[in-house]
Amino acid sequence: MLYKFKKPFKYGTETVESVELKEEYNTGDLIRIANANGNGDRTGAMLVAATGWPLPKVACIPIADALAITEAITPFFGLSETDGPEM
Repeated sequence: MLYKFKKPFKYGTETVESVELKEEYNTGDLIRIANANGNGDRTGAMLVAATGWPLPKVACIPIADALAITEAITPFFGLSETDGPEM
């Protein structure tokens, strides 16, 4: 699923306008997310799994976009909104 950022952001010399989000995840993704400590780490792990980007690049995503992506991918992990990560 293509996600277009509300406002492009810079990562190094790259201007990032969109990302292709995975729509299928594996047990390795689930393990890394479950082992993350705290909601911030869990959100980061989910965004890394969804985008395939390294955590430093994920950390540059604007908050509104990070929340929107997290909301879009949470159902893939069988989590309800109350179980999902909060930022």
